[in-house]
Amino acid sequence: MLAEIAIGRVRKTHGIKGYLKIMSYSGEYDHFYDLTLITLKNKERTRSFEIEKVIPLGGEVLIKLKGVDNPEDGKLLSGWDIWVPRTLASKLEDGEFYLADLAGSELILEGKSVGKIRTILNSASDDLLEVDTEEGSKLVPFNSVFIGKIDTDKKTVELLEGWILD
Repeated sequence: MLAEIAIGRVRKTHGIKGYLKIMSYSGEYDHFYDLTLITLKNKERTRSFEIEKVIPLGGEVLIKLKGVDNPEDGKLLSGWDIWVPRTLASKLEDGEFYLADLAGSELILEGKSVGKIRTILNSASDDLLEVDTEEGSKLVPFNSVFIGKIDTDKKTVELLEGWILD
């Protein structure tokens, strides 16, 4: 398991003081109020910030980072992922898991491994599992039509429809 986990993404700036509008990957926002430090990552770049303030906005939150004091500075962080230690991420209920924990899991079809999950890609309709197979990389929609039982302890994900790998 990863020691750190991505919990959200900086969407855009809000107002003139450099507040950032945040999208939570879990849909939960309460854990953002407990954060004091975050790491922002965007491809090869990583930056750490101290959080000055978190305020609610509708069903979401705005975050004010130390040193980001105007919209121009905030715009440079749009699209960056927010990473925190796993212990500060949204708490999981029984049967829930972080999508990041599926990376490295075996994709199982009718009891046999057909590939290994490299990563999870976000798309407009469904998240996609990027799977390394003997025939190369394949994308599998992450929904109940294609995905069955998930066992994060055994690192296995059941594939229900094998034709998606053709």
